[in-house]
Amino acid sequence: MIESCSRKRMVIAIAFLIGLSILVLIIENELAPNDTRPHTHTTAHPNMTQKDLCWMREETDNLEECQPCTDLEKKSNSPPICGSASYRQKVKCKDTGIVFKKCDRVVWIEERNFWTFEAVTGAVGLIAGLATVARQKVLDHRILQRIQRQVAAGV
Repeated sequence: MIESCSRKRMVIAIAFLIGLSILVLIIENELAPNDTRPHTHTTAHPNMTQKDLCWMREETDNLEECQPCTDLEKKSNSPPICGSASYRQKVKCKDTGIVFKKCDRVVWIEERNFWTFEAVTGAVGLIAGLATVARQKVLDHRILQRIQRQVAAGV
């Protein structure tokens, strides 16, 4: 296993992995889109009126954070934006009134996903650490038994 690798091989393997990681980061940076603006465009839906699109041409105040559309809202197209989008945000247009607009990210869902990922990563790390400690104890016990057998044999 890894115990049989020489120091030179380990250094070469680590250098290779670091180089590969840097190469992946560079390629990912080149392929990622440069547009970081929020995507508030919408595809026209048959039930949408000019009133529903007032947020595109008027000043708005956000009344709610971005929320996912429920299955009922998607099926009934009420509010109309749920017919063409997965997430909606309640806004108040200056002249028109309260409408819903499309939004691309729900902060609380992203936070939940992040903390779920962190918890799973921590659990995997803890389990891996405990497995390493247990394996080390088994190997130490085997070495101790071998030494005891050699001492008992008089070698």
